[in-house]
Amino acid sequence: MRNKFKGRWKLKEVIVKHGESIIYPFGKDIRAILFYDDEYMSVQIMMPHDLPLEHMPEKKIKLKDLAWALKNLGYMGYFGKYEIDEEKQVIIHHVEGAIVQSLVGGKEVRKYRFEHGEMTLSAGPMELTWIREK
Repeated sequence: MRNKFKGRWKLKEVIVKHGESIIYPFGKDIRAILFYDDEYMSVQIMMPHDLPLEHMPEKKIKLKDLAWALKNLGYMGYFGKYEIDEEKQVIIHHVEGAIVQSLVGGKEVRKYRFEHGEMTLSAGPMELTWIREK
């Protein structure tokens, strides 16, 4: 399974499914790259600085706050070892270093799926779809 993850991935989109709606919480111009090797992973995400936050539904206040923080920082990234739980279909990133220091020492757990040559990592209703770079 590890070979399915290994390599360099470019972010296609980040969406949040909210009922029948799809929200692009960080806009459609977000840029990111994700790397996996035999043992380690690293992800770097750059936010667009012109992201309007007024369209965010008030029910998603935590998401709005996150978007505000990332917009003002303009950047998010972390790295560390990873493990795959095939039975639960999750990948666990063990954060060794991050721009947000409170993540260090923690775990970022993502459900995964592979379809149509893309990899989708999700946490709750948020899905990040990645395309393998050659």
